[in-house]
Amino acid sequence: MQPVVIQWAGGEHAFRLGLAELETIQQKTDCGPEYLLHRINAAQWHIGDLMEVLRNGLIGAGMPHVDALKIVRKAFDNHPAILFKVPAQAVLAAFLFGPPDDQPGEDSPAGDQTQTGSNADAGSSAPITG
Repeated sequence: MQPVVIQWAGGEHAFRLGLAELETIQQKTDCGPEYLLHRINAAQWHIGDLMEVLRNGLIGAGMPHVDALKIVRKAFDNHPAILFKVPAQAVLAAFLFGPPDDQPGEDSPAGDQTQTGSNADAGSSAPITG
């Protein structure tokens, strides 16, 4: 997955959560990514939740660990904690649901078509429900 660029209290940076970063976040917050996003959305977050998501998002996008820690700590030291809620939500949502500009139902680029289902499904235009 491609990094997302987010303007936040620490500046404008690329963020990406790979599996290694997600494992670190899970260990530090004691919950999975969807539960953590719910916890943040429900205003039940801990300061460490936001810090870990942002720090690991920077690392996943290629920033060295030490630099990511410095930027996050400096930002949290100089700004109200609530300013980090929306950026943390955006980083987690990009991992869970894809980047915000990747709209459902958009045609995939030419040559990037994958075939799923059987030939019996090929001519069907009925929506799939389940």
